Amino acid sequence: MVKKYFLSIATAMILTLSFTSCDKWIDPELNNDPDAVIAVPNSLLLPAIELDMAYVLGSQDVVGTTGMWVQYSNGVGRQAAIIGRYNITESDINNLWNSLYNGGMMDARVLIDVATDAPEYRGIANILMALYLGNATDLWGDIPYTEAFLGLDNLNPAYDSQESVYATIQALLTAGIADLTAATNTAAGDYFYGGNKASWIKAAYSLKARYAIHLSNRNAAYATEALGYIANGMTSNADDLKFDFGTSPSEYGPVYQFEDERGDVANEDYFFDMLAADSDPRELIYEWFNGDEIYYAGIYYGDKDSPVELMTYTELMFIAAEAALANGDQATAITYLKAAVTANINKYMGYVDAYDDAAPAWLTAKEAELDAMATLDMETIMMQKYIAQYLKPESYVDYRRTGYPALTPHLAAGVPTRFPYPTNERLYNSSTPSSTKYTAVWWDND
Repeated sequence: MVKKYFLSIATAMILTLSFTSCDKWIDPELNNDPDAVIAVPNSLLLPAIELDMAYVLGSQDVVGTTGMWVQYSNGVGRQAAIIGRYNITESDINNLWNSLYNGGMMDARVLIDVATDAPEYRGIANILMALYLGNATDLWGDIPYTEAFLGLDNLNPAYDSQESVYATIQALLTAGIADLTAATNTAAGDYFYGGNKASWIKAAYSLKARYAIHLSNRNAAYATEALGYIANGMTSNADDLKFDFGTSPSEYGPVYQFEDERGDVANEDYFFDMLAADSDPRELIYEWFNGDEIYYAGIYYGDKDSPVELMTYTELMFIAAEAALANGDQATAITYLKAAVTANINKYMGYVDAYDDAAPAWLTAKEAELDAMATLDMETIMMQKYIAQYLKPESYVDYRRTGYPALTPHLAAGVPTRFPYPTNERLYNSSTPSSTKYTAVWWDND
């Protein structure tokens, strides 16, 4: 009897615990850390996004790979030598994809959502998200966006078509401009422009022009659309959207860090032979230089505190030249082309004495050469843009959409036309499209 009684009590206790809510006997606040951060202030979230953007979009994964593929540089060791010869695999992409979607893009989405009463922050976040999306879709084509940031609510986000992503980019930029125009406060913690709303609006219009001109092969009307954004865009090198890194070890830029740790990349003969043939003084800026050691990216882009440039006045003037020529206005195209080359030449003044000595005379001669052209062609514009856009991923976009520069690929299969989707997406997201690194993206319809 004693044994049965004991079992009955034990059973009753188990049943009682089974049907009694835990919060009746355990304080639900027990596991809450009173010192934990529940919400991150906008002024801390914004600089974190900006730093992530500069570091990821300026990394070897992006700048290094596309730079080797358009023959600015040459992989000479280990992984760089393999990827430089187009042997890029799904596993090579995991880190970049995760850095984008689990880092800055997620934070930008959060800032857009939470800054409903702070248009100065929401406007910048919209522009940053547009820039993230532009870079991502130009590398992969179709990408997740609409369902991308739902967390556990959707572990298989659908892929938005590149056509719809481009429409989203323009919508985000338009929203960013509207927010910043309406804002009465200044965003604190802004690394790019110190919260200057006018500078951000110029950057947004300049990005609108970039993403419009990308589509001009699909529809010539996009060239006219691009021209319409120019007047409200950047007006000098001072307007460049760029992130300046520092000289202490914790502040080094991504290209310098890669070269300091790996040193697997060198200058590419194709590009530097072209510069030498034209006596182009920028060879002195772009070539290997002696810092603490020799770094391939040059004194302006390869040093400890070198900037990561995400949109520049130089690029905008090249876009304007291309758009004007597409509309049949050669005189205006030449004017914009000279402005682009001049801006780029002037940007590098003060870094190398020999460059400062040679650049003014070279620029005067180049302007005269352009003025004397009976017929300006797209190749001239795009080759000057290629030289000025050293190590920028936009050159990989331009190569695919225009065919310039007319590269001789390292392998018969040719330069890949997109990045492959990462292993983790293929394995864990059933929505991942089937494509290869030689599947053209939507806007690449030449």
